[in-house]
Amino acid sequence: MITVWGKLLKDGKIVRSDTVTSEKQDMSAALLECLEYFAAKFDMEAPMWHSQHTKQLGIFHKATFRPDDFIDKVDFDRFELQLLENEK
Repeated sequence: MITVWGKLLKDGKIVRSDTVTSEKQDMSAALLECLEYFAAKFDMEAPMWHSQHTKQLGIFHKATFRPDDFIDKVDFDRFELQLLENEK
């Protein structure tokens, strides 16, 4: 189970933000479920996932997506995913 905080930033300010929890045991499946949730919630396409995002998530528990990570033009500067600690 993971909880992810997703946020859209423009000009250094958070313009949209939400959290979602996935009950899936597989980390990749849980992240995909959360990414699809944020894409629908923020009315955007899902970004392209590169190896740098996997590294960022592993080291910093956060992945940052820039406009170049999206096929369509976006009206924000960054989309961030941050893993939050789950209480056990």
